[in-house]
Amino acid sequence: MTHLTRTTARTLALVTLSALLGAHAQKATDLSVALYAANPEAPAPTAGWDTGEVIRARTGVNLKFTMLPTGADGDNKLGSLAAANDLPDLFEIRNRNLFYQLIRQGQVAPVSSLLSQMPQRTKARYGNAMRNGLVNENGQMYGLQEPATLSRQYGIMVRQDWLEKLNLKIPTTLDEFLNVARAFTERDPDGNGRKDTFGYCGVIDFDTAGILPGLGLGNHFQWVYGAYGVPGTWNYRAGAAFAANVRNPNYRKATEYVRRLVDAKVMDPDWATMKRSDLRNRWQQGKCGLFFESVGGLIAGFKNFEANNPKGDLRFVPVPKGPSGSRSMGTFANAGTLLVVSKKAMDAGKGPAIAKFLEWAHSGEGYFQLAFGKKGTDYTLVGGVPTVTTTNVNGRLTNTQLRFLALNGQAAELKGRYGTLKFSDGRSVNVYNLLMDTRRNNNWIDRSGDLVVPAAPNQADIDRYVSESLVQFVLGQRPLNDGNWKSFTDGLNGLNFAGYEKSAYAALKAGGFVK
Repeated sequence: MTHLTRTTARTLALVTLSALLGAHAQKATDLSVALYAANPEAPAPTAGWDTGEVIRARTGVNLKFTMLPTGADGDNKLGSLAAANDLPDLFEIRNRNLFYQLIRQGQVAPVSSLLSQMPQRTKARYGNAMRNGLVNENGQMYGLQEPATLSRQYGIMVRQDWLEKLNLKIPTTLDEFLNVARAFTERDPDGNGRKDTFGYCGVIDFDTAGILPGLGLGNHFQWVYGAYGVPGTWNYRAGAAFAANVRNPNYRKATEYVRRLVDAKVMDPDWATMKRSDLRNRWQQGKCGLFFESVGGLIAGFKNFEANNPKGDLRFVPVPKGPSGSRSMGTFANAGTLLVVSKKAMDAGKGPAIAKFLEWAHSGEGYFQLAFGKKGTDYTLVGGVPTVTTTNVNGRLTNTQLRFLALNGQAAELKGRYGTLKFSDGRSVNVYNLLMDTRRNNNWIDRSGDLVVPAAPNQADIDRYVSESLVQFVLGQRPLNDGNWKSFTDGLNGLNFAGYEKSAYAALKAGGFVK
């Protein structure tokens, strides 16, 4: 009898639980979410996706996730969805011009009403007035602007083993940098008896992963312009003094230094036409003594580097000083993922579901599930630091396609994402420490306001004109003298560059970034 009673009770409990889950399932809110691919190499989630099931159980959201392609293809897809009035309920946007266009078309909704519904997330992520200024239009907040979780991860890496072999010190000034680069080029640091190494490896690259390359030669040479006090595009001085840095005489001096590097033949002669992938092949093969790279690039290329350079030793050097003591690796924006809610979703009453979902993703189980995957399978947690496993790589990458909703850039997270690289001879490289080094030692300058500057109608022409002119100067195709430099800056007038500056100043002032 007792057995029957317990069995009956258990059956009734299961029926009750099933009924509750069924009722919960019926109340689930369909929510379409589109994000740029966090892990482009992994497939998008499919039906029965682990993370999707957890989201449904914990938040009552029936998630329909779309993985946007990276780059212009993602922008084009969002543009097409907007044209069809079929934008997702919640989506990421990276193209600021498209963001403002959608605001003016009335297709995205103000989001201020969501802030009080997700108090912990709001306190941690959306409490900075200056950053919120990046998403304001006519006094309304039209986006959830996340802080940057991994900015300033770039720097100049050096072959420390080459420095030691040639009895050289870490360069601290531009002159010392050139001397070390020359030694790496001419004194056979790899000991193979051939002159096949380069002092500095850099390419013309405008990747915007957390940093702002500005006009000209791109990220890999911003440290030169920083040494002359003119990093980035704008000087952020108020009133009549505001102008693009290209107007500053020190901009020419920085360009002259790049020309010195070229004339000294310390760079690969094909640097101006190479791609970033070519540069990475060079340093992994052991051809570069100094090179511009990110901690992510180091992790990706470490195995190849060790295979080719078993005794190699890499670390970041502090950014060198210029003649007047100025130094900066470049400019960055303290702005990461930008989340937008469609007006259609808000009108349909989905605001509370969106807020509940984002609050869950901010911390605790939701944070770990989205950022690192399934506990015990995709990661382990030791001392509060998540350690990614390698036994379920494809599954983990798929489970974390929503990680940009969760990542927050805190120390434990970064230690988990950027751990230790181990050489086969027992040596190790702590990548988290390298990241902290490049943040601390390179005088990165916050220019978040650049994101509110509208592109000029002929932005591509402006970018091309400045970049191609500087390449001609540094390659010696065009003598770098007073007359030619004046001709170059005068040429900006034909591109209505003054109008571009005026528009930039108005936007920066309206956003509170300049006085």
